[in-house]
Amino acid sequence: MSNLAKLAITNIAMHGDTDIFPFPIENALFFDKLETIANLLPEIERKFEDWLSSYPVEAIRTCIPVGYTGFRWATLIDPIWNAFLLFQVLKAADAIEKARLPKEKNTVFSYRFQPDEVGGTLFNKDVNWKKYYQNAIEIADSKEFSYVVRFDISDFYNRIYHHRLDQALVHAGVDSNVVFRIKKILQDISINVSYGLPVGGNAARILAEILLNPMDQLMASKRIRYCRFVDDYIVFADSKEDGFRKLNWCADYLLRNEGLSLSKGKTQLQKCSEFIAHAKATIEGQDDTKSRERAAFLQIHIHYDPYSATADEDYHELKEKLDKFDIISLIKNEIRKSQIHQALGKQLMSAVRFLEGEKLNLALNVICSNFDALYPVLPTVMQVVSKKLTQTDANTQQKVGDLIYDLIDNDSYLLQTDNNAAYSVRILSRINSEKSNQAIDALYSRTTSPLVKANCIYAMTNLQNHYWLSDIKSRFSTLSKWERRAFIAASYSLRDEGKHWRDHTSEQFTVLEKYLKEWISSKNPLTSGWKLPL
Repeated sequence: MSNLAKLAITNIAMHGDTDIFPFPIENALFFDKLETIANLLPEIERKFEDWLSSYPVEAIRTCIPVGYTGFRWATLIDPIWNAFLLFQVLKAADAIEKARLPKEKNTVFSYRFQPDEVGGTLFNKDVNWKKYYQNAIEIADSKEFSYVVRFDISDFYNRIYHHRLDQALVHAGVDSNVVFRIKKILQDISINVSYGLPVGGNAARILAEILLNPMDQLMASKRIRYCRFVDDYIVFADSKEDGFRKLNWCADYLLRNEGLSLSKGKTQLQKCSEFIAHAKATIEGQDDTKSRERAAFLQIHIHYDPYSATADEDYHELKEKLDKFDIISLIKNEIRKSQIHQALGKQLMSAVRFLEGEKLNLALNVICSNFDALYPVLPTVMQVVSKKLTQTDANTQQKVGDLIYDLIDNDSYLLQTDNNAAYSVRILSRINSEKSNQAIDALYSRTTSPLVKANCIYAMTNLQNHYWLSDIKSRFSTLSKWERRAFIAASYSLRDEGKHWRDHTSEQFTVLEKYLKEWISSKNPLTSGWKLPL
């Protein structure tokens, strides 16, 4: 078994293939059958063209909210091809990291490759977005410069030109066969359009860094002092005129060489003192200097690894830190604002995972009374609600259920995006009621999204709605890949009817579908009470 194949599967299984979409059940399959799937990846590599013909690359592309009024495309890749793409990119990752500006220069702070084969992580946790801002504040406060230019690249991931990416990989010394396979998968994902990286996964994060590396190297050669996190730049200038000169150079370089343009709404020239005030407010979640509790709360690193050798100690240590803060008051204060601070909102939702008893009931009641105010972080909110709902009392569960029923019945804008709708179904999978079944059926009937439909099938499986699932059976051949896998998992709840169907249909199953079938079978869901890990 290849170490890099194992690392790719471990990363996906333990940390998810994306930070955007609901955690696919295939990731749990990868976790349990790590060696089997890891051994498959080199086999795909050996017979790459055959696999492309017999099992074409597919992906779900959907529009997701960014902030209150912005949107962007996000991509959910077929699990096998997603794993294979990451496997190929990991083959290139060492060369990519060596080609980049050294992290010791404190210039580029995004996704520094430092893999942990045991924990399955890929990046140096100490080099991150917060360090990017902290370092920029330090430079701005040094009195060496008078002005700061801030900008980011408009629609960066979706506008990356594949040919330029290929060139950057070749210049970094990546094997030409690896470059070819990466390019082919990206082209198939983008339906043969020659630009765009799939937003959300670690493979794209690594590739994006090598594309911007030529500009990094050139800026270093020109002695331009700056900090970068992905496509966000902070450039330091001696004067207003020097700031505009450097901004013009950056804009010209990106447009001329990469076909990329700067975001008009996010490009600013500021005095260093103005930038420092903005940056501190950004990383501390404060609008004034009195908000020290929020600033201190944002400094906590809320991360818990249940697979760590010191998992129990880590959990209790983190819980003690969080107990020092009034999480519910912080949530209430945030939702009273006209617009929430998104980093603080996500941090608060992470903290809710550690609440228990009456505090948890109160937190979920406050959250569910203010879904609209939390719209920019709604996927994170719904993840937390789904995971914690069964630990709350009956009144809280009913309130949450009633909220989701109303949102679906009224076709609320909150669930107009496929991703949010899929998360809402996962919440309903925790509430076994007639209304839940009706709401899921209504959503399934009116959507065309494979993402939403597959999650509806998952939910009905865990709710044991045998009649509804049986009705899906006759349409199996017309279902999308995502729905097919969902129904194969669901078929085990149909007892003899499901067994009879599998016996007569399994010859049509793809490799991944067969692995999924064997995995679900090994769980003995009918006798063990095991449910799909939603």
